[in-house]
Amino acid sequence: MKKLKIVHIGAGSGFVLAIARELLSHEMFDNADFYLTDPAPDRLKSAYEAVTAELAKKPNHINVQCFEKNTDALPDADYVITSCEPNRYDNWYHDLLIPEQFGCYQVKGENGAPGGIIHATRNIIMFKQILADMKRLCPQAWLLNFTNPMSFLCTYFKNYSDIRALGFCHQVHGSFGVIAEMLGWQPGDLEVISAGVNHLNWLFDVRVKGTREPIMEEFLAKVRQSKYWHERFKSIPEQNFTLKVLDTFNMYPIGYDDHIIEYMPFFWTKEEWEKYGIFSHTETYKRLAEKKSHVLEVQRLLGKEYTKPPFPVDPDHPYYAEKPCAAIVALETNTPTYFDAINIKNNGAVGNLPDDVILDVPALCIGGEVRSIHVGNLPDGPLEICRRQTHLHEMLSHAVENCDNSLMVQILCLCPYITSVTQAENIWKAYKEYYKDYLPGF
Repeated sequence: MKKLKIVHIGAGSGFVLAIARELLSHEMFDNADFYLTDPAPDRLKSAYEAVTAELAKKPNHINVQCFEKNTDALPDADYVITSCEPNRYDNWYHDLLIPEQFGCYQVKGENGAPGGIIHATRNIIMFKQILADMKRLCPQAWLLNFTNPMSFLCTYFKNYSDIRALGFCHQVHGSFGVIAEMLGWQPGDLEVISAGVNHLNWLFDVRVKGTREPIMEEFLAKVRQSKYWHERFKSIPEQNFTLKVLDTFNMYPIGYDDHIIEYMPFFWTKEEWEKYGIFSHTETYKRLAEKKSHVLEVQRLLGKEYTKPPFPVDPDHPYYAEKPCAAIVALETNTPTYFDAINIKNNGAVGNLPDDVILDVPALCIGGEVRSIHVGNLPDGPLEICRRQTHLHEMLSHAVENCDNSLMVQILCLCPYITSVTQAENIWKAYKEYYKDYLPGF
């Protein structure tokens, strides 16, 4: 059996433990080289300790090595997993704080809104070097990405790199396990068909596995009756906003409140936030930044300072596993494998969105590719939200590739959070000044 070389860039992020567990799930990885990279020595050391402890639970011959430089690990890699981002919480704090100075308030700015736009700009520039290194050192490798903003990044990969890339996010799979538990099912009981942009998928169909009958009416009735969609509870995902979107657009949005609100600021104004229990993450990110994010990530990696939420009841349930190793096995063995959500080209999954845009869609890995599965057409409201967002993804990929300041202002003008061209210009100017070290060329 072929000996695989898998490189994990950003191994101190915490995702590395999930990957280590998956490496134990198939004999293909028994002899693999698993190379960890992270520029922070303390994070790298903790990642190595956590991974080797996890791998010691089952017999294997996996060779784990650590590198502070990506280029020392990448030569001849077969698969490159990325979960990397510099100065995470402090940057996220300023992603929200800067627009607030010009009257633009965001609950969260990870994937959408002005915060998501500047977040994507920084991370695309970071990935330019990763892609260039891969093209030079392992041009046939697959890039399996966890870094956000997923849709923005995968759009750039698609437009400006020959490296084959897949975008992995547990949002649909993981959230539907939690939702199932909230509503009285077990994780994995529900088979869902959905499509949309990452962190905002729209539910087309839901069935109990092993049965042929759709249960959409039963599911939506349970959602509308459940206290978890009407009240807020500590350490439980908030879904009041989700219910409002469902009642307005007559389609269930998958992604939890703090994610989907990044794409839809027009429901509740800032003046209404307190009434509905909504708050900005600005101060949260500030507190996390003051604690130093790398320390937090190391503690999370080793299971310290962790308060277990009530859902999932069992976070180690096999249902909640991440999926990159399943994709590796499928690609290496040509074993048809289904994914309920993966970030790839639309290619007909949603019939009324362009084939070439990146969507989060169900897919089948077969014949050396991961191929989207047809879902259907989105109704007008959800369609327009996704259409505009996918166009912003395309525009940003071109703006960052060409260091086009004019196009950046246009993108902000088209963002639904922005109310004037003056506001857009001021925000971009302030972002550019604060992040000048991250934005060479601009």
